[in-house]
Amino acid sequence: MRTYLTAAIAYVQENGDELERARLAGLLGRSRAEPKVARSLLARQNEDGGFPYGLIHGRPSAITATATAMQWMHDLRLLPSSYVERATGYLLTVQRPDGAWEESPAVLRFDPPALVRPGVPLARIYCTALAASWMTRLLGSRHDAVMRAAICLRASRDGGWPAEEPAHVTAQVAAALLMVDGPSSAATSAGLDALRRLAPEVWTADRLADSLNALYLAGLPADDLFVAAGLARLLALQRLDGGWSSDEGADRDVDLSLRATGVLLAYGVATLLR
Repeated sequence: MRTYLTAAIAYVQENGDELERARLAGLLGRSRAEPKVARSLLARQNEDGGFPYGLIHGRPSAITATATAMQWMHDLRLLPSSYVERATGYLLTVQRPDGAWEESPAVLRFDPPALVRPGVPLARIYCTALAASWMTRLLGSRHDAVMRAAICLRASRDGGWPAEEPAHVTAQVAAALLMVDGPSSAATSAGLDALRRLAPEVWTADRLADSLNALYLAGLPADDLFVAAGLARLLALQRLDGGWSSDEGADRDVDLSLRATGVLLAYGVATLLR
């Protein structure tokens, strides 16, 4: 019998394109991707250092696309690099005076979903948490941009952690505050408690993979109650062919499976048989 992890690896190897297989190789500890492979991602970087909305060449730079590209560059073992430095510069340039990040109005013509739509408060919080997590990792928790973002995120929790908030937004905010404030702060503790109270059924594989990855990078250990339950849920959602089904359609299944595989590798889930 195959393990959950070997099944996932085989699925990506069999179904992924050249870039996706290179990302998998990086996750498995191999050296940096060959330049010609990485170029299919890096060539999309805009002159301002950001990556285009939806990672589609020619579109304006977007917070979410830049965060996705940074994750892919991490997978490809391109951290650090000049591409990451330029992307970091873009994020610093577009941070709002109040410490928040929000997508540019230029993306409105592509009809973005509410979660990233400019002018939507929830989208502002999500983008801020996403950008703040990467800025903390790259620049440190004491950097001015990070500290201003943390003030913004804490203020959004002044009335408590809203139960109606999408679960993966809660997870992203909790991860960002965990990175900046540590596990013992009141805001972080309340956020993690809110996650632990959620029923497993609220989690799709997409949301769970991203949330667990964010929390892993923030230092949440495998024996945390939320992480343990989340990993069990992620494994339960894995298909028999080793892949996972994305909320965004079958053409995103390999990318989701890569993200899920990265989480399993990060948390050391390698021996369970399926």
